[in-house]
Formats: sequence, C-alpha cells, structure tokens
Amino acid sequence: MTRFAGLLRLQEIDSALDTRRASRDEARSRIGESEEVVAARAAAEERARALRSSEGAQKDVELQADEIKGKIAQAEEKLYSGRIKNPKELADLQADVDQLKRQLSSTEDRDLEALGAAEDAAAEAKAAAAGADALERAWREEQKELASRAGRLDAEIAELEEQRNSQAQDVDADVLRVYDHIRRAHQGRGVAKLDRNLCLGCRISLPTNIVNRARAGSTLVQCPNCERILFA
Repeated sequence: MTRFAGLLRLQEIDSALDTRRASRDEARSRIGESEEVVAARAAAEERARALRSSEGAQKDVELQADEIKGKIAQAEEKLYSGRIKNPKELADLQADVDQLKRQLSSTEDRDLEALGAAEDAAAEAKAAAAGADALERAWREEQKELASRAGRLDAEIAELEEQRNSQAQDVDADVLRVYDHIRRAHQGRGVAKLDRNLCLGCRISLPTNIVNRARAGSTLVQCPNCERILFA
C-alpha cells in the first residue's frame, strides 16, 4: 500500500459532501416567509378593504334613497289628504314632490352604480383571497418538502463525515495536509487523475518525467499547472 492509498476515495467522499452541503444550504435558504405570499396576502387585504369601502358607499346611497322616499311619502300624504285648500300651497307642495322624485331617480341611479361597483369589488376580493390561499398552500407544501429534504441531507452528510474521518486515517498526515490545502484553493478538488499523459484536472499534457513519477506512486506529485495531486 502506498502513502497515497485511499486518497482518490477520499476525494470522492469530499465531493459528495460538498454536493450535499450545497444542496442542504440551498434548501435551508428557502425555508422561511415567502415574499410572494406576503405580497399576495397584502393584495387580498387591500381588496377586502376596497370591498368594505364600496359596500359602505352603496349603503350610504341606499339610505339617502330611503330618506327621500320617506319625504315623498310625507309630502304626498299632505298633498292628497284634503287638508290643504290653498291652490298656491298645493302647487308648491306638488313642485316639492316632483323635485324629490327627480332627486330620488338620480339617487337610485347612483345606488345602482354603487351596487355594481360593490359587486365588482366583491369579485376582485374573492379572486385575490383565493389566489393568496393557493399560493400559501403551495408555499406550505414547499416548506414541508424543503424541511424534509434538509433533514435527509443532514443524515447523509453525517454518514459521509463518518466515512471521511475513517478514510482520512488511510492517508499519511503530511499528504492529507497538502490535499486539504489544495482542495480549499481549487474548488474542492485536490486530486486529478492521469489519462496517459493528460491531467484531467486542467486538461493539459504533462512532461514524461512527471507522469512517470506519478505512476510510480512513491512520492507526492502535483500538476505544474493546476497544482492538484496527480493520481495514476
């Protein structure tokens, strides 16, 4: 067994660890409140407030119409009661009734418009609430899945860390220090395989003497270009 026994397997474990840690961190970064859901809820609340405002405005116009109807009823009761005999008073009273009826007609038109606006606001509020509910349900399902994924990855990482610790014992301490240093400096990969005279870490052709030393396996040989430990 050479001083570099197990180094390639260690690299495989470290690569698996890096991949799973990145996936776990990405999952955890997405756990939490969703800006999209918050915005949808805010929009739904705004639509609900608009609905209440529209309903209040329509109710006010309806009350105005009811008040005018009451005045008309009182005026007509006087007009047709027979108590008023003076022709001028009767004419004035009739003019008041006519004016009130015109006012009522205008108010009822506004009431219809207000009722239509309230119905539109109700439909928009319902749609906004339904949209927010759907987004929140999807978000909750996603949060559940993300938490489950993070948990699974934590378990896989713990198992790989145990394998890593065990595998590292098969590598000489001085070699392990060089390997760890190179890994930190070169995107997590401290070992590069040889393919004939080609370094698969940086894809350059190597001099024959370097290839032969790496194949002999008696000394630590690094690629002169990418610095990774060469493994035949």
